[in-house]
Amino acid sequence: MSDETTTTATTPTPTRSRWVRLVMVGIVLPLLAASVLVWSTTDREQNLDRVPVAVVNNDTIIQKPQPMAAGRALAAALTQPSSDQTNLDWTLADTKDAKQGLRSGAYYAVLTIPPDFSKAILSSGSDDPFQGKVQLESNGAASTTIPYISESIAAAAASSLGNQTTQGYLSNVYAGFNQIASSNQKAASSAEQLATGTDQVSQGATQLDAGADSLAAGLGQLSSGAGELLTGTDSVRRGADNLAAGASGLARGARDLSSGARDLAGKAGTLARKDTSFARSAQEVARGASKASLAVHRLSLGTKLVTLNLFVLDRICVDSGASQAFCDRVTRARDRALRLAEGSVAVDKAVGAVARADRRLAVGANELAVGSRRLAAGARSLATATGEVSSGANEVSSGAASLARGATEVDNAAGQLATGAASSAAAGDDLASGSASVSSGAASTDQGAQSLSQGLAKGASESPTYTKKQEKALEVAVSQPVLLNHAVQHTSHGNGWLVALVMGVVLWVAALLGTLSRDLANVLRNAGAPIPSRRLAAVQLRPAAGLAVLQAVAVMAALPLLQVSTAAPVQLALLTVLAAATFTLLGVALRWAMGGAGIVVFVLLMALQAAALGNVVPLETAPAVLRTLNGILPLTAYVNGASQLVSGGHVGSLTGVVTLLFAWSLGASLAAVLVVRRRRVVALPAAAQA
Repeated sequence: MSDETTTTATTPTPTRSRWVRLVMVGIVLPLLAASVLVWSTTDREQNLDRVPVAVVNNDTIIQKPQPMAAGRALAAALTQPSSDQTNLDWTLADTKDAKQGLRSGAYYAVLTIPPDFSKAILSSGSDDPFQGKVQLESNGAASTTIPYISESIAAAAASSLGNQTTQGYLSNVYAGFNQIASSNQKAASSAEQLATGTDQVSQGATQLDAGADSLAAGLGQLSSGAGELLTGTDSVRRGADNLAAGASGLARGARDLSSGARDLAGKAGTLARKDTSFARSAQEVARGASKASLAVHRLSLGTKLVTLNLFVLDRICVDSGASQAFCDRVTRARDRALRLAEGSVAVDKAVGAVARADRRLAVGANELAVGSRRLAAGARSLATATGEVSSGANEVSSGAASLARGATEVDNAAGQLATGAASSAAAGDDLASGSASVSSGAASTDQGAQSLSQGLAKGASESPTYTKKQEKALEVAVSQPVLLNHAVQHTSHGNGWLVALVMGVVLWVAALLGTLSRDLANVLRNAGAPIPSRRLAAVQLRPAAGLAVLQAVAVMAALPLLQVSTAAPVQLALLTVLAAATFTLLGVALRWAMGGAGIVVFVLLMALQAAALGNVVPLETAPAVLRTLNGILPLTAYVNGASQLVSGGHVGSLTGVVTLLFAWSLGASLAAVLVVRRRRVVALPAAAQA
């Protein structure tokens, strides 16, 4: 009686067993699965430096006009980043190695730097600016996140290099502004020299005006002397009449008159020669004044041209991108040049007036020389007449005294004429001095104008000018010197890893449901049958394998209904059938070996395999245990292979995937046979005792 009581007390009731299973399935199992998944994703981003990517540097280093190795700088920024920068495992590779590695999955992405990269970086300061383009190519079949992570990191490095390029360009622009400012300062100095020259021209014009006044006064004195000479000749005429009436003393008076006439002829000839020389000098002064007028006129035209150019420069200054301070300086230079042009016009008019006065002076001096020559001729005629008058000495004796007085008056008039001529000569000297000053000032003005023209020409040559096409190219090249082009392979069929993961989970769950119907009790009912254990196990496994095949067919049939395209549907179907059979055989083996605990292990195994997948976050970032499990577990193997067949990528070996699934199928089948054999050994004696 006591034995029965003890047995009843230690045997668990059905209600308690049901609650235990409920707690295991509803709480412990999800908690364990969630813990595995959380553990598998913890701190994965800290291990991105394990993800292999490649850099192919095909850039040609530039030596002239300045050394540039932009490709090497960009590669160094990726392969040797700062310690606090999140980065991938960038490796230098050649084109062939990078292409093969991207195809096989050895590299998740490849960044290629073209041969003209350094040339493009330097082109912002040339007449043909263009962007430096780098190509990033990622394998979408290997990972769905690394293409975007690698793009972000490569773009940051390219942007940093582009910022350095833009800074260098702006530095050159500012240096060019400094050169323009220096040229403008030189032009201002030349303008000051030009102002000094114009001041000298003004002073020379003043002296020229004073000389012209003196010349006018001298000519007035000459006119007065000529009037007095006319009076003296009238007295001579009256004396000659008196001389005709008187005959006494004619001989002596005639000799005196002849001597005086010869003296008068000589002085009149001298005066004629001086007047002729003065006329030549006046003509030379007139020619010099004309040349000065022409030079000043050219100066006026030059200053007008400078003013026009400054007006044009002022209008385009702001549009050309120059600073406001520089444009203000151009405006002030324009205003000064305008005032200089107005002054040049006034000087041109004044010098022109002087030149016209000089020409009129030359005409008057020439006429004066002609009059003097006529006077000399008259004096010679008078001397001849005195010889003829000698025969009438008796008749002109009474007029000898009057003739002497007339000769004296003529002599005085001639003296006054000489004095006026001297004054005219002095005035001519003053005029020559003023003309020399004008010439010197004009030379200084011309030198200053040339210096100003050269300075402005240099400033214009140093000012950058661009065509509309160059402006557009420069806008792009300076604002974004480095352009990153990104291409992702194997994206035409969507996310292959997601399709493969869903198919694998569906097949695993279907295998779990199929396993629930394969209870070991059904096998042990025939434990006493005279057949080998492997055959007995095969009889029970065949329906499960057949159901797995039907499940695989159903999954493949659902793909076109859901409009999911695949790159290799036939190979995917065969791999799916093999995977479904493998999952089912593994589930049956666990169920037979461990009972209900085998179902729990089967579910946990699915969570562990999901954690070990590396299609979203690269496998290189996972813990070492998961990296190992990824290569040996059946679900991860199927997802790796199926994702390639869906997307069209070639990452890893499909042969290895098929071999691994066959190995799991064979191992699960052998395990099932061993379980059946062991349970038959235990079940047969128990059945015999019963």
